[in-house]
Amino acid sequence: MGVPLKRRPDLVIMMDILACLLEGPKLPTRIAQACNLSYDNFVKWADFLESRNLVSRSSEQGHDIYSLTPDGHQIYQDFRKVMDRLRL
Repeated sequence: MGVPLKRRPDLVIMMDILACLLEGPKLPTRIAQACNLSYDNFVKWADFLESRNLVSRSSEQGHDIYSLTPDGHQIYQDFRKVMDRLRL
């Protein structure tokens, strides 16, 4: 028997995506790779975050590009403050 894999909490996955976009707009495959998500899993999370106005999607030369919205930036900053306050 192997060691059971720990599943990342949903909140951590969402914050990983927002953190990745702090650096600027990115292609979905780059975000998925940086956040250690499958492409399909990333698309589900991106749709969720977009529906809450935390990320936006645009199209450039036929490719989807994801960006952080001002609301997404604020949510990420608030999350960091909580994590810093808890020293996590």
